[in-house]
Formats: sequence, C-alpha cells, structure tokens
Amino acid sequence: MPLQCHALALAAAGVALALAGCAGHEHQRGPVTTLRLADFSDPLMRSHQVPSAEDVRVALLEAGLTPPVPVDPVTAQRRDLDAFFDVETRVGEPVVVDSLIGQVNGRPIYAAEVLGPVNDQLQAEYDRMAWQEFRALMDRLILQRLQEVVLNELFLAEARASLTPQQQSGLGAFLKQIEEDLVGRSGGVQRQAEQDVLAQEGRTLEEYLKLEEERVLIQQLMNDRIRHKTVVSWHDIERAYAARIDEFQPPAHIVLGRIRIRTDDAAAIEAVEHAFAAGDVFAEVAKQQGIADDGRWESFTMPAEGIAGLEIADSYKPVLEGLEPGEVSAPMQRGSFTMWLTVLEYEQPEHRSLYDDYDVQRQLQLELFNKAAADAQAEFIDDVLQRGIYDELELMHTRAIVIATTRFPPP
Repeated sequence: MPLQCHALALAAAGVALALAGCAGHEHQRGPVTTLRLADFSDPLMRSHQVPSAEDVRVALLEAGLTPPVPVDPVTAQRRDLDAFFDVETRVGEPVVVDSLIGQVNGRPIYAAEVLGPVNDQLQAEYDRMAWQEFRALMDRLILQRLQEVVLNELFLAEARASLTPQQQSGLGAFLKQIEEDLVGRSGGVQRQAEQDVLAQEGRTLEEYLKLEEERVLIQQLMNDRIRHKTVVSWHDIERAYAARIDEFQPPAHIVLGRIRIRTDDAAAIEAVEHAFAAGDVFAEVAKQQGIADDGRWESFTMPAEGIAGLEIADSYKPVLEGLEPGEVSAPMQRGSFTMWLTVLEYEQPEHRSLYDDYDVQRQLQLELFNKAAADAQAEFIDDVLQRGIYDELELMHTRAIVIATTRFPPP
C-alpha cells in the first residue's frame, strides 16, 4: 500500500525501515502498515525499467500484433522472496528488510535466503500461538533452514572439488540430455519447454537444471564418501538377531490360578469338589468361595526351562506339569491348606526364524544399513563442517532470529 511518509535507515547489519506517524490498518498486535519493495522505487528511473507484461500486451495490440500467451513468470523461489519482502510492521518500530548474516566458502548468506522459505509458516502461526511457543517454533524452523543452506553449499563445494575432468564432462552431457529431453517432450520448442517446466515444477528451466545438477553432485558425493561404509555382512545380521532374540522369539506368558481352603473346613472342600465335578469353571468356583480376583494367583514370563524354571514352590511344579489351559489339578495338601491349581492363560507368541524368514533377514539388513548410513553421514557432515569455511552456525542463527523478531515481535 502507498506510504504517506517513511524514513530509511542504513545499518551495518542490514537495511532497517523505521516508520513514524504513517497511516496503517489495525492488527490485533497493534497498528501496522505494509511495506513493499516497490515503495522504494525511484520514479525518475522508470524509463530504465523493463516494461511490465501488461505494458507489452497493450503495445503489441496497438501495433496490430498478437500478444504471446501469458505465462506466470513467478517461480516458487521468487514467491518466497516476494512474501519475505512484503513487510508488516507496527508504526514507529524499525524492521530489518534484509541483512548479510554470514558466509559459506566466500558466498554471502542473506537473511532472505534463510527466512523466505519459512516466512509463510511463521506468518500463519504468529497470531495463533502463544509467544513462547511461537518463539520456540521460530528458533527450530530457522535453524533447520540455516543448516540446509550451509550444508548444501559445503556439499556442493566438496562435490565440485572432487570431480575429475571426465566426470565434469559427463555431468555436462547429462544435463544437456535432460534439457533436450524436456524440449523434445514439448514438441521441440524451447519456449514451450520453459513454460511446461514452470507450470509443472514452479521453476524456470535454468533453475530446474541447476537443481538437477546439485542433486546429482550431492548424490555422487554421498555415494563416494558414505556408501562403502554401509556394507552389511551376514555375520552382522546374525549378531543383530541374537541381540534381539526376545523380539523374534518371544517367551510364552502363563497365568496361574489357585483356590486355597483350610483343610479343616470340610464343607468348603466338599463344595469345591462338587462344583468341579459338575463342570463349573475355575473362576466361578473361586468366586463362590470368596477367593480374591476369582482365583487369579500369579503371572509369569515362561523361562526356557518351562514350568520347572518358574519362581514358585517346588511342590507346585509337578502338579502344574502337563496341565492344559482351563484344566484343574487334583486337590493337594500343603501345610494346613488344601489347594487346587490351574493354568488360566497360556500365550505363546509366534517365533520368527532368522534362517527361514526372509522378512526378518530383510528387516535386520535394512535397519543395519540405515544405521550405518546415518552414522557415516553424521561423521561426514562433521568432517565437512570442520574443513568448510563458514561463519559459526550459532552466530548466523542468532542474526537470523534478530531479523525475524523484527517481523514477528513479542506482544
């Protein structure tokens, strides 16, 4: 929107805009106004500007010519930057439009490159989230984006430096083939190919080819530096299986039931015997005798030795051996009590063999490969960062946060 007045201040860290007494619309965080780059254009230089698409269309029509089919030239990258440079600010408070925040291998890194891609997400969350929650989100998003920018630049420098002349020639031929294929799919017309790529990818043909080049370079770099460290042997798989044997061959789970009545209570013992003879289930009989939890006594993870390995009195084990779930033992006397035992539940999960189950082999191989790749990548990234020429990430992060905070100030 046009500004009735504005003041432009240049600072060493960047360009700051200070508004004093300018008209603006109301915002829940206070009066704001929107600044756009066009607000700072010089009218005297208008004759030197490239004419707009509308100016071209009108001129062609007046000349009796047919205007070309309009194509939106705004790429995804350009939209990010346009959104970033459309600044909303409260009256009287400075806003940093852009600033150098650091460098990587001599290439300057500006705030717009880091903040532009996350600006829309921050804008969407700014009014919805509490300030402390928003501040944490802003920290995280900016740091992630900054790491992407720095690592991408370092990776590309490393990849280009390691290319042999033959590889450089091959890469050029590869990209030329991609361009020719794109043009071929567009009827052999270069202009049409550029329009198709813009419509499908949101990028110009030049930007698309540049991204393809970077993708190939980084992929080749990772293959050269990481792939040989991710070899998984059969012995590695066997060791991983043995270390996780309980996962692939889980032990059985057993739940025991017990009814215990004093031996001198002949009536109760007779009632229990009569109920079992009549076919009543164990839990119902236990409930009738007032046994806690309907006779549910103990649950165990079955040891390798089976019943013999359970941590119960040895006198119980011979009675339990051979009992099927739901089957009740004969009465047994121990001390002053008469007892009936049963196996209430017995669950044996499926065992998965390393040697007979291909899915187990594949699962372990993939997990080991991914871990080795992650470890090798982390080691490589650390090595690249140690050797790379760049400003400290923390310092660049701090500078970017300072700039972002002028866009999204605390209440």
